[in-house]
Amino acid sequence: MTNLKSNSIGKKVALGGFVTALAVICLYMASILPTNRLSFYALSSMFVLAMVIEFGATSAAITYLSTTLLALFIIPDKLMIIPYFLFFGYYGIVKYFIEKLNNIVLEWVIKILVFNASMYVVYLIAINILFENIDTRFPIWITVLLGQIAFIVYDYGYSIATGYYKNRLRKLLKLK
Repeated sequence: MTNLKSNSIGKKVALGGFVTALAVICLYMASILPTNRLSFYALSSMFVLAMVIEFGATSAAITYLSTTLLALFIIPDKLMIIPYFLFFGYYGIVKYFIEKLNNIVLEWVIKILVFNASMYVVYLIAINILFENIDTRFPIWITVLLGQIAFIVYDYGYSIATGYYKNRLRKLLKLK
């Protein structure tokens, strides 16, 4: 193995460990703080972004799985890991592949379908495993609509974070 190759593996492992630790810290904060949970879930998802950009989807997927497994050991309330596992953790990888299509309408249709599928799985888990009766203040269609609006804001913020990482943070990390 050449020195360049081992250097690349070292960088991959170092960055993967660093972003995994940061994501787990965010998940832990989401589990113990009474407010801003969604903000911490969204922030935890941003760390996979660095792996996607620097080393590709496979390394990002390993980081996502590592974060999920480590969180299972560290976070006392295992239910708090569900949003990361079922949506936030892998979204950066999915977004990477979807945005390669270079068709903005098709990209948004697929992104919203992915979000809706994830939320449907969360809903099924909630009504079939966690709670027998879910009583909401709003009709389900309003909840779905508000969720989609929140998702669009989240995706936009994710795109801004991607640009910030590529244009500013990447230079500080000196990975390339």
